[in-house]
Amino acid sequence: MSCLKIIFIITNIFLVITSPIANAKEPRQVIVATVDSHIITAQDVLNATNRLPRKIKEKPLSEIYPNIVNELINQHLITKQAYKDKLDQQKEIIEILKKNKDQIMAKYWLNNFLTNNTSKEKIQDFYTKYHKNFKSFKEFNASHILVKEEDEALQIVKKLKIKTEFSKFAKSYSIGPSKKNGGNLGWFRSGQMVKEFEEAVLKLKKGTITEKPVKTKFGYHIIMLNDIRDSQPKKFNDIKQQIVERIKQNSLSKLEKRLRKNKAIKISDFEKVVQEINN
Repeated sequence: MSCLKIIFIITNIFLVITSPIANAKEPRQVIVATVDSHIITAQDVLNATNRLPRKIKEKPLSEIYPNIVNELINQHLITKQAYKDKLDQQKEIIEILKKNKDQIMAKYWLNNFLTNNTSKEKIQDFYTKYHKNFKSFKEFNASHILVKEEDEALQIVKKLKIKTEFSKFAKSYSIGPSKKNGGNLGWFRSGQMVKEFEEAVLKLKKGTITEKPVKTKFGYHIIMLNDIRDSQPKKFNDIKQQIVERIKQNSLSKLEKRLRKNKAIKISDFEKVVQEINN
C-alpha cells in the first residue's frame, strides 16, 4: 500500500472519528493527544507516518496509530529535557540547527517558487503556444513479429499468407514485448525506431507485409504496416503533467543561472577532499 494511500485512509479515519462529515475538520485541528499544555494533532501523526519505513507503513493502521502517538509523546518529552539541559546552546547543536533551518527555508521557498511558476494561467499559456507552433508530421502504426534466427523468420513469412493471422502468429512466435498485443507497436514517428526497421516501414504501403525479414540488433522482424496518419496536437489533459514538468525544469534552469550570476563559486576536486579527510 502506498504512502499517499495510507495517509488518505488515516485522514478519513480521523474525520469519521472526530466529527460528522458535514463538520469535518482539517487534520491540524484535530487533537489526538496532549502532554500538559503541549498538543499533538492528527497532522503531526500524518507527518510522522510519512517518514516511516515502507514495511511499517504496510502494517494495519490500528497497529501503527498507537505506536506513532506514543513516539510523538516521547519525542516531545525528550526535546523538553534537551532544552532543560541547554543542549540548544551548545556550539555543535547551534550549527546543526542552522543548517536544518537553512534547508527547510530553501525547501519551502523553492516549493513556492515552483508553485507560482506552474499556475493554471502559465500552464494554459504553455499549451496555447505549443498548439499554435505545432507542425504536423507523418505517424506510422505497425505490427511486427520478432525472432532470433533468420531461418525461423523465413518460415514464418512462408506460413503467413493471410494478413488477419498476423496477430495470431505474433502471439505464438514473437519474442518481443509487443507479442501480447499481437505484435502491435502503436503509433510512432520517424526517428523513434532503429534505422533498419524504419527504412523497411517507409517502403511499405498501408496493409502490406515485408516480403523478407528485416535484420536489426534485436533480431529478425516481419513487419506489417497497419496505418499512416498526419499527427495532431495532443489534447491539453493528455499532456498537462508533461507541461508542468517541462515548466519546472525550465524554471529551475533559469533560477540556477540567475542565482549563480556574479557569484564566486569554487568546488574542490573529490580526490582532494578525500585526501584531506584521510590525512
